[in-house]
Amino acid sequence: MRVLLTGGTGTISRAVVSRVLAQGHHLTVVNRGNREPLPDGVEHLVADVRDETSLREALGDREFDAVVQFLAFTPADVERDLGVFGGRVGQYTLISSCSTYLKPLPHHVVTEESPQGNPYSRYARDKIACEAVLRSSDADVPWTIVRPSHTYGERTIPTNFHFGNPWAAWQRALDGKPVVVHGDGESLWTFTWNEDFAVGLVGLLGNEGALGRAVHITSDESITWNRAFRTVAGVIGAGEPELVHVPSDTLGALREDLAAALLGDKASTIVFDNTLVKSLVPEFDARVTWADGVARAWEWMQAHPGSRRPDPAYDAFCDDVIAQVRGWAPAR
Repeated sequence: MRVLLTGGTGTISRAVVSRVLAQGHHLTVVNRGNREPLPDGVEHLVADVRDETSLREALGDREFDAVVQFLAFTPADVERDLGVFGGRVGQYTLISSCSTYLKPLPHHVVTEESPQGNPYSRYARDKIACEAVLRSSDADVPWTIVRPSHTYGERTIPTNFHFGNPWAAWQRALDGKPVVVHGDGESLWTFTWNEDFAVGLVGLLGNEGALGRAVHITSDESITWNRAFRTVAGVIGAGEPELVHVPSDTLGALREDLAAALLGDKASTIVFDNTLVKSLVPEFDARVTWADGVARAWEWMQAHPGSRRPDPAYDAFCDDVIAQVRGWAPAR
């Protein structure tokens, strides 16, 4: 197949690049060329994918069996793509998000047919609108929608919330500082290793059974946030972490972005039913557990100390929240 990816250097797309190449497909990646170099064997086009003129000039008269769009965040992005790719692509795959599912959830087990709607997250609402553009389009663009959920890889250890630097939470644990956990920490969550996700996604490309459908791709492992935090602390050598539980509503009232991250996503107990992707892609099997993934990421981060950056703003926020919860002021 001739496959086009937008981006190609993010947590998910980097793993997809590797999987597409390993499967022997011809891969083209289009991005602005500002980040790390792409692997050998990739045709690299430089363009701003959000600028239609720039994108058209870079693509020329190329046609593709499959396009994977990682960088569509608004309906206008999808409308532009339909114009650019109409009649020249066998399958257009929109990367959406599992955050689009209705919050609060009517049931903790979620399938692709579960209702959508998220009053807390503008990002999720925009993704829902992107999906709607595809569903209502009469353009000559066969489509598939893919919904990831908290996908991570070797370069980061994710957490429940952060200000652009997930490592900050784990540095607190290493420093013996208390760590903020939303709610009582007993809600269930799913973390998906990016290479596992890539097997599912690439298996959907050129797959007629995936056309006109939405498919989520996640791990089958659901763990509590308390367990997630304790697992990380154990792997990085922080011992038993001091977990301070703060109501999600309280955190969301303090910062709008936390309302989206928690009330609109991670504070809900959710278990994903992956029956559909497994039926379409028999080789898909999310094998990397949270403990295994954290260990892999920690090994990489130890070899790349620059990835472990401090975040004074996050630290100060956590100290203040904990002080309010406990009713005492932190030592200065």
